[in-house]
Amino acid sequence: MKAKLIFAGAHLGYDLAQDPLGGGGQVGLHLVRRWSETQPFELLVLGSGPGEGWDSFPGVEYREVRWHVRGSSGRPTDLTVRGYARFCRQFERGVLAELAEFAGERGVARSCVLQNDVCEGGEFAAIRARGFPQATILHVDVVDYVASVYLRGLLSARSLARVARAVDRVGGLRLAPDVLRLIFRKQESCARHCDLLVVPSSDMRRVLREAYPWRTPDDVLVVPWGALPAAEPSVAGTEVRRRLGLPAGRPVLVVLSRISPEKGHDLLLRALYLREERGGTPLTVVICGAPAYMHGRGYMAKLERLAKRLRETEVIFAGYVAGQRKADLLAAADLYVFPSRHESYGLTLVEAMRHGLPVLTTAHRSAGELVRPEFGRVVSARPEELARGLQELLSRGADLADMGRRAKQFAEGLAFDRAADSLAEELTKLAGQR
Repeated sequence: MKAKLIFAGAHLGYDLAQDPLGGGGQVGLHLVRRWSETQPFELLVLGSGPGEGWDSFPGVEYREVRWHVRGSSGRPTDLTVRGYARFCRQFERGVLAELAEFAGERGVARSCVLQNDVCEGGEFAAIRARGFPQATILHVDVVDYVASVYLRGLLSARSLARVARAVDRVGGLRLAPDVLRLIFRKQESCARHCDLLVVPSSDMRRVLREAYPWRTPDDVLVVPWGALPAAEPSVAGTEVRRRLGLPAGRPVLVVLSRISPEKGHDLLLRALYLREERGGTPLTVVICGAPAYMHGRGYMAKLERLAKRLRETEVIFAGYVAGQRKADLLAAADLYVFPSRHESYGLTLVEAMRHGLPVLTTAHRSAGELVRPEFGRVVSARPEELARGLQELLSRGADLADMGRRAKQFAEGLAFDRAADSLAEELTKLAGQR
């Protein structure tokens, strides 16, 4: 008899051609796609989206965990901080109710729960108490994120986790806003009650194990996602530029991510301003993405103000792009820039490399594993360093295209389906343990 996998994630069940839910949603969708093809186990998916089109995956049962936050549009990306915390708690309770029903009908033998991120999953201790083995994909280490982005590195993730643990022992988190309990208490619960933690990079595993030292290397699995399946450009790059109205004779830079402070678009715009002050040649920069999650709209307004300061650089805010349009924009570019303040992996970085683009990236958790000097540069997340990196790469002239070819060759060895298959093997073993 095949094992049964219950895959729970609040960002599952949506149409990602329309909804900018980010990398966690994309990875979850493509795991379901791959496992519906290979069918290593029976698959039940619990998501918060309506699930339209998800019935097209053979052998996959989708169940919607309903939620409602007053004043919301029905999309998680539009929620306030408090609203998002309520959304996560409603999904958490809904997952536990679904699992209780499942266990009552079938029992937990030969079954396993996989959670698609920490805050957006079920409650780990309660799921373990019901007898389910469970694994969690950490698309973001939220404690590391808070330490890096909000505390600007003043405390390490290890120190911050220890402080939160001590505060919680004396009841301090009980009085804190729920979003803080979701970050600190829930990630602590994940680290204590999951049989397997899945992360996309070795550096993320190191940081996680430092914060939760009872985890061993064997129960923190590194699965680099590689390049997600994507559309191919419809025409050659020069024709794409003409169709998109991009000016001829200018280097074109592309950025692909949601509009959110941690993605560092402001660092890039400030770097471009420094470059103009130093007499850099005119550029066209295409920023692809839509405002998403708690601080997205305010951050978008900030980016528009910064872009107006530029005189020689044309900045195009292209909105959320997917499918063919995204492939065409990558075909039109000369360089891909990834200026994130904090990143666990970098799906769009690998996607750009797969399309034959050299890359400039900040030193995020996977940068050392994904970027080589022969096709990219890794710099610190500061405008001065990004400006220096831009100057160095754009001065390469025709050699930039050769770097792109080497990037494509490297990225072709990073196959998402291979990552999905290796994860399926580990989950099947986990389901067989009880």
